[in-house]
Amino acid sequence: MKLGLRSAGCLAIAVASIVWGSNGVIVMNVPLSPYVIAFFRVSIGTLSLWLGVSVTRRWKALRSHSAWRSFVILGFLLALGWAFLFQAMKFIPIGNAVLLNYIAPIFVALLAPLTLREKISRVTLYALALAVVGILLIFSAQDFQFHDRSFLGVVSALSAGFVYALFVVFSKKTLANSSGYSVAFYTYFVSSVFLVPFLVQVDLSISLSSWMLLILLGVFNTAFAVTLYLTGLRLIKAQEAAVLTYLEPVSAMMFGYLLLNQQPTPTMIAGGILILIAGYIVASKTEEISEGRSSREERTQSK
Repeated sequence: MKLGLRSAGCLAIAVASIVWGSNGVIVMNVPLSPYVIAFFRVSIGTLSLWLGVSVTRRWKALRSHSAWRSFVILGFLLALGWAFLFQAMKFIPIGNAVLLNYIAPIFVALLAPLTLREKISRVTLYALALAVVGILLIFSAQDFQFHDRSFLGVVSALSAGFVYALFVVFSKKTLANSSGYSVAFYTYFVSSVFLVPFLVQVDLSISLSSWMLLILLGVFNTAFAVTLYLTGLRLIKAQEAAVLTYLEPVSAMMFGYLLLNQQPTPTMIAGGILILIAGYIVASKTEEISEGRSSREERTQSK
């Protein structure tokens, strides 16, 4: 892989992750349910990508060799994952929601035996233990009962992390045969179809500023950022992408502190650091194993 392509991929993932850090601020300022917000995000994103192709007349960008079944699975996972995450952002500080969502690399490693038929390593188990401690620290800092909104927020964030792990696994396979643009377009479209039922009996008489935020969420944070992420994912390995996306919880905390006055406590920060360290350990170890296999294959081929 050329260095230039790898650098471009890393930059694309990093920029997309920073942009996603502002999602929580938008969600908190739109008085709609998480599922309705998720619908407008994917539907506006779909329309934006379609207009982009129409203006540039680059219809080849929408060509895909992947089966529709792949897009149905990705669309369902995207709709469910974003709805869970937006719900978490409504109930707990956005920094905590995003940090808990970043247990996803641990879930990816735990899913490896099922998806890739790989054994779970000791490193993964150690990282899982760190992540669990981090989650418990964030739990303890919430000061809630198991029936209140804070508890539901934590559960929703963890659920979003699990669904995101499934999305990463399936999207990586789909991207092998399709461009990031086409995967994004068809995934958004299918997601919007899944979310349409949540519009029934919903009062959409919201302010102009709320509509502008929804448009920003759909056009910039979705059509632009997610396509940028998927494009970058084609240029670098999934483990490298997982490490770079750790910029999202950092930027989410910054946006939450600057725009919503959500100041994290030392306990929350400590828990978040443990989760990020655990994810980094898993991603780095997986990368080393992948590189080791590549080296062995190269040596075998040269004999």
